[in-house]
Amino acid sequence: MQALFPKVLEAIVAFLLLSGVACLTLMVKGAFVLRRLARENPREDGVSLLKSRLAPAVSVIAAPEEAGAESRALVRLLVGLQFGNHEVVLVLNAPGDAEFAAWREEFSLEPSLRQVSGALPMGAVRAVLESSDPIRLTAIVLDPCSRGQALNAAVNAAQCPVIGLFGASGEFDAEALLRLIRPLLEDPQRTIAVCGVAPAATGAGLVAQFAALDFLRAWLGRQAALSGWNLLTPSPGSAVLVWRNSIFKLGGFRAGALDLVLRLHADARASKRAYRVVFVPGSGCFQRPPRLLAELRKEIARDGKGVARAVFMPGALPLWLRCGMFLVRFVRPLLETVAYVLTLAGLAAGWVRWPLALLVLLSTAGMGMLLSMAAVSLRELAEYRGSDPARLARLFFSAIPENLGFRQLRNLWLLVLWGKPADW
Repeated sequence: MQALFPKVLEAIVAFLLLSGVACLTLMVKGAFVLRRLARENPREDGVSLLKSRLAPAVSVIAAPEEAGAESRALVRLLVGLQFGNHEVVLVLNAPGDAEFAAWREEFSLEPSLRQVSGALPMGAVRAVLESSDPIRLTAIVLDPCSRGQALNAAVNAAQCPVIGLFGASGEFDAEALLRLIRPLLEDPQRTIAVCGVAPAATGAGLVAQFAALDFLRAWLGRQAALSGWNLLTPSPGSAVLVWRNSIFKLGGFRAGALDLVLRLHADARASKRAYRVVFVPGSGCFQRPPRLLAELRKEIARDGKGVARAVFMPGALPLWLRCGMFLVRFVRPLLETVAYVLTLAGLAAGWVRWPLALLVLLSTAGMGMLLSMAAVSLRELAEYRGSDPARLARLFFSAIPENLGFRQLRNLWLLVLWGKPADW
């Protein structure tokens, strides 16, 4: 046992260092992809030209989990999107009487003659309403059903060829839809989905800094880098555009946007046809930064469940990528936790020397600091925009407390929440 402890720890350290280098390499690739996208799609004030009626009409669908004031504010923003021809189809999943009354009053909802029928499985329809205000808003009230059935009801009711879905945990500006529609205009035959998200402005407090670093690493590694290989999957807070016919072909939603895009990947790969899922980092869509530790835990849980869905869905992504996601998202946190336990036990028993213990700390917390600081630097190198030195310094040095306390807590969250079904 005494001789086994150091060998096990050395093997774990080797794996942690190699996986850390792989993550760093992926983020570097992501930075190069972002630079290429910035050159190909510069931000300019000409997005207003896309308000032409030549652009395909979009039905933006929303099925909020909660029917409270925050969801009403989200729908108000969706109605206010700048676009030549778009409608908003809202689904209220068994709202209470008080909640329904608040929706009806705020948006002046009146009974509608629109029929909600189609091939996609959906919940039983209680009522269909439209706003009497000069806005294109249709509201469908359903009996209790799953999120997939609620979204299918919205697709069945939609009247436009493109379906848009904006993440409930995201923020977006009024021109987001104009930027997202570009790839569908440029290559409508091969483009099966468009995803857009970017890091939001960093809030105050350590929790906001930790959230920003966590999302930034994933944004560079999973979003930007994988889009370079046409293997993009949406993260929490993303906005997604998909052709309505494609949703019907797949049999509708089963969960949310992530599950749908994964199934689009699987269908296109199975048919061996040329396709692309386009990443639009400058779409004007941002992941809303959590303010409380409980909110951050919820976002990490959603992301972890989404990675689990991508890993275990056959055919959606290549085997090498699914294995890599599994190793980084599950095996690495597990081995880091095991390494800490073995190191403390080994030091107490005299079986582990201090140089090896320091090497364990270097391969875990030290590698984590390197990845977080590199993410901050790579984002600044990749994007053409002004910098705030004070903000960058706060974010850069937040990597130290992030990896000396929060990282270990995050590992435990990932281990506990891994494999639970994702609903997005």
